Amino acid sequence: MVKLLVVAASVLLAYFLTSFLEEKMRATFALLILASGLWVTELIPMGVTALVIALAQPFLGIQTFEKALAPFFSPTVALILGSFFLALAFEKQDLDEALAHRIVTRLGGDARRLVLGLMFTTAFLSMWLNNTATTALMITLALSLTVKCDRGGEENFYKVMVLGIAYSASVGGIATLIGTPPNMVAAGILHELVGYNLTFLGWSLYGLPITVILVVLIWLLLFKLFPVEGTCVQKPRRKVVALNVRQKLTFAVFVLAAVLWVTSSLPEPLVVLLGWSGHGFSPGWVALLVTAILFLTGILSQHDIPRVDWNTVLLFGGGLSLGAAMDASGLTSWVGQSLAVAVGGGSTFVLFMVLGFSALIFTMIASNTASANVFVPIAISASLAVGINPVVPAVLVAICCSLDFMLPVGTPPNAIAYSTGKVRVKEMVKAGLLLDIVGALITIFFALTFWPLIS
Repeated sequence: MVKLLVVAASVLLAYFLTSFLEEKMRATFALLILASGLWVTELIPMGVTALVIALAQPFLGIQTFEKALAPFFSPTVALILGSFFLALAFEKQDLDEALAHRIVTRLGGDARRLVLGLMFTTAFLSMWLNNTATTALMITLALSLTVKCDRGGEENFYKVMVLGIAYSASVGGIATLIGTPPNMVAAGILHELVGYNLTFLGWSLYGLPITVILVVLIWLLLFKLFPVEGTCVQKPRRKVVALNVRQKLTFAVFVLAAVLWVTSSLPEPLVVLLGWSGHGFSPGWVALLVTAILFLTGILSQHDIPRVDWNTVLLFGGGLSLGAAMDASGLTSWVGQSLAVAVGGGSTFVLFMVLGFSALIFTMIASNTASANVFVPIAISASLAVGINPVVPAVLVAICCSLDFMLPVGTPPNAIAYSTGKVRVKEMVKAGLLLDIVGALITIFFALTFWPLIS
């Protein structure tokens, strides 16, 4: 009841304190506050909040119902739906576990190298699969390993291993367009607001270097914060069995999807080298093609359809619809221009710092998807107001929405790590706060230096 009153009061204040705005902008701002409040408090399921966003727009005179509902059927929603079905196929056929076991058996006996290998394995799986399922799988696998340290450092070693896996799951999703929801939110809103199509390969040029750097940095930092004295070794594991026919078929479909996503649209240097610009089909089209193949080959059946996270699918549509409403009403333009003036006009550094850390702080109290839905439109509008390519700040905000390492409630991977009993809250805060700040600063550095060269 208290949460409901707080949300209602916030919406009323948002409306009455913005009397200087046009009526359509006031209504949209109130809708933004309502959506943010419901997403943060989770008074109702997030997907239902997304439907409220679409239903409210014609009632408030923001957009017609047809325009409000259109983003729910956009290529971005098709992409998230297809990626969910692909991840579901991995889980159903136990292919994720089979691949993880194969990788671990090749990491050797040195325990520090083992942790780094587990972290990169987790990051790789998280590029394609749900980070919650990936974390649960990899932590279960890690805790089944027998590790001995000659000076009794097993306690700290397991802290490093558990936290390293959880954090790697979060940063692994940064590397690909389908890796984590904020990436697809950014791509979808860029398409809705400025007509820019961010390709699968294009996103990876931004995100993959960040992922690699952060995984190594997390590995070094965790061993520094939780020192392990002496030498630790992993006892040999038994050999794993060969993949069965369905697992091989699922892997073949995954490879097909990856190849089609990467070759959708090639960057200019490859176009010149190969004389081919790509097949031209959108990532959403590829995702639906892969989904059809998964069902036609019997890898998935109709009984698997309810297992998809439809709440998140609706959340995507609602976020895109909210972004379109903010743009149609002129609210994003007003907020962007106001933010640009507040941070000093053409100061790109200050603007990126404000955008990056605002998104980072907001994602500590709201889901990363909801945070991206709120901040990506603002980032795009603010960048246009100061004459910056909007792709860079949109990607910056999306990545910062995934850098929540500090508390168990921050992300499902954090919660899974804490649930093992190997790490305490204060230890997670000690490591996570530093990683939050450093991760945001590294992302901002890339946004200021390298990303403008590839945009």
